[in-house]
Amino acid sequence: MTRIIATANQKGGVGKTTLAINLSGGLVRANPENRVLLVDADPQANATAVMLGIPFAAGPRTDAETMYEVLVKEIPAIDAIHRIELAGDAEGKNAVGELDILPSHLDLASAELELVNIFERERRLRRALEPIQDMYDYIVIDCPPSLGLLTLNALMAANEVLIPVDPGIFPVIGLNLLNRTVEMVRQSNPSLQILGVVPTLQDRTALSRDTLDQLSQAFGDKLLPAIPRRVSIGEAHAAGQDIFIYDTNGDGAEAFSALLQEVIKRG
Repeated sequence: MTRIIATANQKGGVGKTTLAINLSGGLVRANPENRVLLVDADPQANATAVMLGIPFAAGPRTDAETMYEVLVKEIPAIDAIHRIELAGDAEGKNAVGELDILPSHLDLASAELELVNIFERERRLRRALEPIQDMYDYIVIDCPPSLGLLTLNALMAANEVLIPVDPGIFPVIGLNLLNRTVEMVRQSNPSLQILGVVPTLQDRTALSRDTLDQLSQAFGDKLLPAIPRRVSIGEAHAAGQDIFIYDTNGDGAEAFSALLQEVIKRG
C-alpha cells in the first residue's frame, strides 16, 4: 500500500518544506528501489525551487504543467511530473536513485479562489493522485502554511501527516487547531492518522527544552526525533540538494537519518 504523507502546520517557517525535501530524498537514498513522489502543494513553491530551480517555480510560465493545472484544470497528474536523479556526491556525480516531483508555481496562489464554487473541491488532489498512486511506495506532500483549501486537499489525499513544530509557546498552542482540522478531515478520510510530531529548529536554549517537554507530555510516542537548527540545512536548499549529500557527516544529516528510520519503521 502506498504511504501518502503530508507535512502540515498552519504556521510558516517551521520546516515543512525542509522536512518534505529531506524525507523524500532520504527515502530514495535509504533504498534506491523505493519509488517516491514529492508533491509541492504550496504556492510559495519552495520545494520546487530547490529541486527544479527558482525560474521554474517563480519565473514566467512555460508550457510545463504544474499543481495549478492539476487542481484547477484537472489535467492528469502524470503529465505534470518531473523526474530528477539524486546525486551521489557533492559534485552531482554517481546518481543513487530517482525522485519524481509534481511541482508548484506561484500561480497556485489563485487556486483557492478559483475552486471556491467547485463541487467537492477538497477532493481534487485525491482524485488526481488515485490513477498514479500504485506507481509509488511513498508520496510526500508539502502543504502551504495555512489550513485553507490546499492543505485540506492534501489531508484528504493523505493517510499520514507529519507535523513540524519549532520552539515556542504559540506553535504548541496552534497544534490544537491543526488537531481539530485532522479530526474533521477524518470524518471523510478515516485512513488519515498523525504519524508524528517533529521538533524542528532546535537549539540549546531553555525555550527549545521547554517546547520538547510540552510536546512529549502532549504526544508521547508520537514525538519523533528532533531536527537541530543548522546553517547547513538552509545552504543545502540553496545548492539544490538534500542534507544527506550536502553535509553527509554533519549532525543535520544525522538527525534527518534518525527521523527517516523512525518514519520507515512506523509504516
